Amino acid sequence: MKLYDLAISVPEDLREKMIQAGIFSKSIGRYIYIYEMYTQLTGNGMPKMDAYMAVSAKCFTCEENVRKIIQKMSAEV
Repeated sequence: MKLYDLAISVPEDLREKMIQAGIFSKSIGRYIYIYEMYTQLTGNGMPKMDAYMAVSAKCFTCEENVRKIIQKMSAEV
């Protein structure tokens, strides 16, 4: 199971409790948004590097951070 799958399977109220307990990062909501946007773009046929660039521009962060977030959310837990 990927971290993304785990994060979206948890109900929002329980996710907040997990954030407070330090199990999830306070940024998990943003990470989910970035991961979903990236997978949608690549799923529509956009090359990975272009998807990193598009997501980074939309989310006001650098491409390196987008890559790290995608890697983290894709990791098996």
